[in-house]
Amino acid sequence: MLKAIVRPRWSRFESIPHPVSTLPPPTSKRHPFYTYVRRRLIRLLTAIVFTCVLGVFLLRSYIWQESAPLVLLPPDRDETLPPNYHDWYEKEKSLPQHDISLPYPQGSEGHYLWIANHATGVGWGNVMQEALLNAHLAYLSRRIYVFDSYTWNADTEYSDYNGHLIPSRIPLTALVSGPMAGAAFVEPETHPPAVIPEFFHEVCRTKTVIDPSDMRIKLFDASAMTTISAWIDKLARVEDRCVEIMPKTNSIFEFWIFGSSARMLDIWPSFSKSPILTQFAWSPLVISAVESNRAVVHPSIIDTGNSTQDLRVPLPGLLALHIRRGDFDEHCKHFARWSSRYNAFNEIPSLPDKFEPPEGGGAGENTPENFEIYAKHCFPTIEQIVGRVADVLKTPEGQNISRVYVLTNGKRDWLDELKSKLGELKQWESVHTSRDLHLSWEQKFVAQAVDMLIAQRAEVYIGNGFSSLTSNVNVLRLSHGFKSETIRFW
Repeated sequence: MLKAIVRPRWSRFESIPHPVSTLPPPTSKRHPFYTYVRRRLIRLLTAIVFTCVLGVFLLRSYIWQESAPLVLLPPDRDETLPPNYHDWYEKEKSLPQHDISLPYPQGSEGHYLWIANHATGVGWGNVMQEALLNAHLAYLSRRIYVFDSYTWNADTEYSDYNGHLIPSRIPLTALVSGPMAGAAFVEPETHPPAVIPEFFHEVCRTKTVIDPSDMRIKLFDASAMTTISAWIDKLARVEDRCVEIMPKTNSIFEFWIFGSSARMLDIWPSFSKSPILTQFAWSPLVISAVESNRAVVHPSIIDTGNSTQDLRVPLPGLLALHIRRGDFDEHCKHFARWSSRYNAFNEIPSLPDKFEPPEGGGAGENTPENFEIYAKHCFPTIEQIVGRVADVLKTPEGQNISRVYVLTNGKRDWLDELKSKLGELKQWESVHTSRDLHLSWEQKFVAQAVDMLIAQRAEVYIGNGFSSLTSNVNVLRLSHGFKSETIRFW
């Protein structure tokens, strides 16, 4: 709740003069009795005048307080509730491209693409993988990308997630930086920087709104490259400067394509070279979280002030492990029932570890043996994790590994057991997990991005092939020059 503080207008009564007597001064010729009465009378009149003046002042002040304009102040910081990221939203609004008077190709002459039907109500990994492709589409179509917040629920300030309150919206710039979040493209690129929806609505008094339903029917089961080419052609035929994809419709890149390497991977050769990926960076909030936890993550982490270049430099000797727990057990069983493959970008041909769904399952059913196979790759036990780490340490890429960082939502007691078992494998310089990080109020709710930055810079990464988070990490590692052999799966 906002607090209201009333600031009264300036009052001439702020300094109240003392009343001055106009009675003649006493003389020695007057009778003492008359002198006494006169003094008492002066004191009485002084008290009356002072009381009247004070009453007028208090009454006027009360009236002014009732009529003065309210000055609304932000609420006191209450860390029992999730943050609202107010300062981050204000910084987004103040980006220099949000100026309608800028000359072409920005401002009132710019050509914009607002994909209002982007994914909401799903995990950050799913939202990020779609946002990267949406930004790539805007770049290829030569339109200014309109970026939006990571949204769990657009209608409430907070949402309940597994019994915990989370922010319903997090500004994208609190998670990532780079061209997809409004940063300027690095030369020689001249594409205009992305803008927020509020500026799009201000600068686009007229616009073409496209219902993507017809395109979805036309592009049913089409590959990613076919899909993006068809949309580039469609957008090129629109005469309006401003295009909005109708909200609350099916996404341009629907959920299923991210699970199909057969449909997705034809876009990888061009996508991997897109400035959306090659100039990608994490937000200052995420970077500061990693830097403040250098004692936990890796001692070579320093504050260089150059977030983009750091992403290309591995943290020597660090092995990052992505280990999902909790409700991911049910997700893994779902993958087994439908004989699912790895997430599409986790099947990039250059990656050394392959997964072929075992025969005998599908259509909602599978054999007990196949469920165990899926669990080993998707929800491994501590023994299976330690065994896989031992295998990777024997590879050329694993020879110099000396530290472990675990990206996880696992419980502390389970992680303590994992640390103990890893300690039996070899003498590590450090073994830490997501639970060991010390995060600020705002950093806690972007912790997945913090984990992803650490995984992106690890010398070797063992990820979960069924996870979009792992897929995003791998896409960033490969586009920033990491070798395929440093990326493994359970």
